[in-house]
Amino acid sequence: MNSSSSVSTADLNLIQLNLARYFLVPIYILGNFENFANIALFSQRNVRANNFCVWYFICLPLANLLVLNTDGLSRILSLLINFNLETTSIIFCKSRYYLIQTGAVIERYFICLISIERWMVTSTNEMIRRMTSSKIALRLIVIGSCMIALFIIHVTIGFASSNNRCYASLNDTYALFFDIYNMVIITVPAIVITLFSILIFKNVRQSHHRIVPISITRSSAQVIYLTPNSASQQRDIQFIRLALIQILTFMLFTIDYGIYNAYDFGISSIKKSSDRQAIEAFIRGVTVNLNYASVAVPFFSYTL
Repeated sequence: MNSSSSVSTADLNLIQLNLARYFLVPIYILGNFENFANIALFSQRNVRANNFCVWYFICLPLANLLVLNTDGLSRILSLLINFNLETTSIIFCKSRYYLIQTGAVIERYFICLISIERWMVTSTNEMIRRMTSSKIALRLIVIGSCMIALFIIHVTIGFASSNNRCYASLNDTYALFFDIYNMVIITVPAIVITLFSILIFKNVRQSHHRIVPISITRSSAQVIYLTPNSASQQRDIQFIRLALIQILTFMLFTIDYGIYNAYDFGISSIKKSSDRQAIEAFIRGVTVNLNYASVAVPFFSYTL
């Protein structure tokens, strides 16, 4: 490597170090505080009353905490004090990436459930509204999370420590599978939440032109009451707002990582110079760092 390459790589490493010190550390501290605060907030009985999506807002911070305290903390320690067990412990390598992937996919699963549930309760179709209940929400949370955790077991098989890092090194076929998987777990949630966000806006616009009659039934179906000055209306509109904030935050801070993965997959067969490898590693690090912001921004937005 020539001197200009060395300087360039050193500069990029310095920027990464400063990002860890002045961005990742505050995000890690605030993210932990805010996710615990969200759990306490949404666990209150008056907040949980007749709002089934609250269960998703309670479980979502748990997934965020899992990602923060496995990926975020280990990344900070690696960058700041060069403490990295990935290269020396195969158990740490596999378990860390398993927990990271499990937390990240469950987080996106909950965001999708939030967007779908808000679409259902804002629907003008009574049959669709009646499909929401706390029993269904809890089943989706438990069954969906368990299925995701079982599926992500492939990480414990395909990941290993090699070339001084932990990555999908089982074979070329698994490396290809993991690249595609990485794009899918970002692209599919992005499509789902974008589609249902549009449908939510459509339902809300339609609601301005009609009044949904208040009806009391024996079922636990949740209904959006859109009569003027209704307490239920205000509460439901607030949860729609929270859902859209969560969706927007996910899109803003996560989609760039998906774009980078698509780019990396497209040029995986190209031979790269040392300068290009350094620049791409830096860009990847920045997109990974931005992912952590998605767990901190929503709490501040909720309080606005």
